[in-house]
Amino acid sequence: MISSHSHLRPLVVLFTCSLALAAVLIPNPAAGAGRIESLELKPNPPHPGDIIEVSGLMPVGAKDFKILYRGVEHRGVIKGGIFHCLVGIDLGVEPGEAEMHIYAGTEKVPVKFEITPKKFGSESLTVKSSYTNLSKGDLARVGSEKTLLTDLWKTVTPARLWRSSFVKPAVGAMGSPFGLRRLFNGQPRSPHSGVDIKAPTGTKVVASNRGRVVVAEDLFFTGNTVVIDHGMGLYTIYAHLSELAVEEGDAVGRSQEIGKVGATGRVTGPHLHWAAKLMGARVDPEGLPGRRREAASAGQAPTPGS
Repeated sequence: MISSHSHLRPLVVLFTCSLALAAVLIPNPAAGAGRIESLELKPNPPHPGDIIEVSGLMPVGAKDFKILYRGVEHRGVIKGGIFHCLVGIDLGVEPGEAEMHIYAGTEKVPVKFEITPKKFGSESLTVKSSYTNLSKGDLARVGSEKTLLTDLWKTVTPARLWRSSFVKPAVGAMGSPFGLRRLFNGQPRSPHSGVDIKAPTGTKVVASNRGRVVVAEDLFFTGNTVVIDHGMGLYTIYAHLSELAVEEGDAVGRSQEIGKVGATGRVTGPHLHWAAKLMGARVDPEGLPGRRREAASAGQAPTPGS
């Protein structure tokens, strides 16, 4: 079952990652003593589904900061007088001008940026009719699971639990990419909010980074599913597993086995569906810290404990 996991104990963490993406310095016309300086967003401009790393110099004397974007408060870490925070651009956000506000000490800085369009492909899939024409019982189950997960995405563990780069959770070629518009049995459904990794049943699935398991159970659409809370509103999801190797409440390390690839739930064959949520936003897991610069090693899973 899914819990609020408010009892989570913070893990020792190091902030050693940055997203290896294009960055643009945002000028602050009021910069000076006691002001936020050297604001940087990367990538800039972002697309729907991107994760933006926001950083800047803390004002003298300021001890904390927060970022407000689309009414949601984001927190991050401060190291060496520089703040770092991840902000997710939801897959469904309309391109155009956007704004976030950075609060540090007594300062409030509005930051305008442009969300640029991205062309997503489409695919048509054929699955069992029971996954498109749901019975009353299945509709009730789906509704209950949706409510539980929606509440989970709103639950924010204050501590940052992950460390270093996020790793690819299974060996295999990449399948359906993030953002695909999808038809199931000819009926339009929600866009693909993760990426698929092609692998045979029984292939080992590992945690992409440190965190705590908050879901480890069978869900209607995603089958045997593991959700890991990485802290600060960041979650990763591993779906369609044939076996679960963890339980709710388990602390897991980066590259620790959490299950095996399968074909449970609404699928056309065995694969791993890997997804991420950041403060409720559907974001591309390939944009998680460290993933872009590790793209060259795609298809190679790390060794446990790395």
